[in-house]
Amino acid sequence: MKHFLCLIHYVYSIQIKQEMVEYWHSLSTINKIKFVLSILLGIIGVVFATLNWTEQEVHLLVTKTKMPLTLLIIFSVIVGYALSFVFSYRKFRAKDREIEVLKKEIEELKEQL
Repeated sequence: MKHFLCLIHYVYSIQIKQEMVEYWHSLSTINKIKFVLSILLGIIGVVFATLNWTEQEVHLLVTKTKMPLTLLIIFSVIVGYALSFVFSYRKFRAKDREIEVLKKEIEELKEQL
């Protein structure tokens, strides 16, 4: 049974490697550069997080608390993304409505022809 599981794992790992090679070859040069830079930034982020795990006192609106500096930065980034999503969602939703109205107008004009 153990040998069978090892064989399945080996075949599965070969399949994953082949898929990754195919994926890599399907990427354009710019996307390959973006991929490599993303991995490097991820590694730098992990190193930064481990080096800045010291606790800092944070003054919130009504209270004080201590938390690791890394968690504070991650929390700030998440809040920033959430706020930008909320404001951009409203903008894109308005654009989607405008597109729907324009599509209806196009259909009406096509019917008139």
